[in-house]
Amino acid sequence: MNRSTRRFPILFLLACIVSLLYLATVILLLNLNETNTINDGKYINGEEFVLDPTVISKNAVVKLTMSSVVDEEQYTATSSSLSLEYNKKLKQSMLPYSNVSTAAYRHSFWAGFCNQYMMFVGMIILAKEENYSQLLVESIRWKDTYGTNLQIRHDLLFDVVHWNSYYPSLPRIVSHKQDLMSDVYITGGDTSPRITWKVPIENSSRPHFLGQKQTSAIHAYLSYEKKVSKKNMKRLSFEIDIMKDAFQPHPEIQAIINGFLQEGLNGSKFMVLHARIEPDMQKHSRCLPLKVVSFQHIIRLLEAEFVDPPVSTLIIILNRELLEKEVNNPKSNNTLAEENLQVLNHVMTHGLWGGRVKVVEAGSKLAIESRHEIYSKYSTLTGGIINFFISLQANIFVGTEVSSYSSALVKSRFFRNKKDNYFYVPQGLKRATPLDATDPPVFAC
Repeated sequence: MNRSTRRFPILFLLACIVSLLYLATVILLLNLNETNTINDGKYINGEEFVLDPTVISKNAVVKLTMSSVVDEEQYTATSSSLSLEYNKKLKQSMLPYSNVSTAAYRHSFWAGFCNQYMMFVGMIILAKEENYSQLLVESIRWKDTYGTNLQIRHDLLFDVVHWNSYYPSLPRIVSHKQDLMSDVYITGGDTSPRITWKVPIENSSRPHFLGQKQTSAIHAYLSYEKKVSKKNMKRLSFEIDIMKDAFQPHPEIQAIINGFLQEGLNGSKFMVLHARIEPDMQKHSRCLPLKVVSFQHIIRLLEAEFVDPPVSTLIIILNRELLEKEVNNPKSNNTLAEENLQVLNHVMTHGLWGGRVKVVEAGSKLAIESRHEIYSKYSTLTGGIINFFISLQANIFVGTEVSSYSSALVKSRFFRNKKDNYFYVPQGLKRATPLDATDPPVFAC
């Protein structure tokens, strides 16, 4: 065998090794492009996904800057990694104390978001009156009314870690622990749990029950508000804590809000208009002299009050789905709903004040676009939460005193020192919170 023949097996072996290394490199790169894990500079399906920061806080922003839509499994993986540190804090924060009294709320909330918010505050009033220091989180459920009509556990929607930092001013929200709460057991899964009482409910003490009737919480809230408005009692400090800061959205919802305000609006000044023009408000029979259900009329009032636009962006909050459902109903002959939808679509395209002010929607749209495994599914409720907390940050808020939603927002904004608030009435805009006001207006419709 000559020298060149002896060299051939060695060259062939080297060529094979090089080919295998090349193939391994290609496979590795392909896997990197398809990964669901997100770090700085990583990609999902070839599209850049920028996440800043990795731990959600009040200032966190989720930046969805993709040209294609992320599928649900990918978002779930992102959401899980995003909330890992918060969930550790949450688990620790919700551990129940053994030496204080605990109650479970017997009923779930219902109606729109702000009516449920009033029920939530009413539940806290009841707990304070009956000296309960802890509330079982599995018993606090919010309803995705007008959407799926399913119920969602409180700690999936709101920041319980932050809330519990207000203890003992506010009752702690805690998770079920069998040895401390042996009179009940939990079924139904993590999103919408159910409580079953092992003993007659009136005899239960581990935990106690809260709320004699389905309406107990809302009655407690309305009764309290009536006493405050008539000066029969002072507003309680714990309620002011709730309105000022204690009641906050879940950090993942807050991140959606931050992303919208910082990326979508570029941090510019904005106004929120709560246009309560949906078909159910057309039928609403109370406070008729205060109602305005023509969107065109509301816009005229707005542009008459502010001759020069005070902001560069206006966010409209309303339930577009209800409006479109009415218009698309072949049995409906609601010409005002048709007109309102046409005006809404027009201003979304052309803006207001001659095109100088951009008009956008938030709410359910942001919840759906987030592709979050929970928030995109329960988008009606989540959309109401998103709109509520966006509105708290607005430079100017315009709503209607006929709506509990507008009234709750004005009330919370007042205690957050946001006093540029207006109600629209048929004659024009009026200040809801005059600069010299010592208390916010009371909802009476």
